[in-house]
Amino acid sequence: MLHGSPFRCLCVIQAALLTATLGACATDGAGTGTGSGQGPTAPRSIGVVTTIQPVPEFVSASRPAAAPEYIPVGVTPPARGTDKRSAEDVKKLEADLDAQRSRSRAYAGRPTPKSSYDGKLPPRPARPPKEPAAE
Repeated sequence: MLHGSPFRCLCVIQAALLTATLGACATDGAGTGTGSGQGPTAPRSIGVVTTIQPVPEFVSASRPAAAPEYIPVGVTPPARGTDKRSAEDVKKLEADLDAQRSRSRAYAGRPTPKSSYDGKLPPRPARPPKEPAAE
């Protein structure tokens, strides 16, 4: 039975998909609709396209006048304000870190206290008796 309801539904769906696919080919990709005769103002008239705003002054002031020859990766960080640690300071820091590691290991290795839980679940409390229905 090729004339049943499911076959008609499938044909309608295929026709709708074909129409949508071919309709997408009628534009130039920018939504100007050159193939449909709507002209370039159609997207703007329905509010899909916005107008380009001028660049704020602080943005144009922060950009270089000419485009660089390379893509900048980032800003070079300023020079360090503090000097390198001396060998004596490094040894002192290592000793502090070693002492902290020893304290942490001692704390982790302490014996754990016995639990009072014996592995059995306590019984559920009894339900309160139902009150007789009010008459």
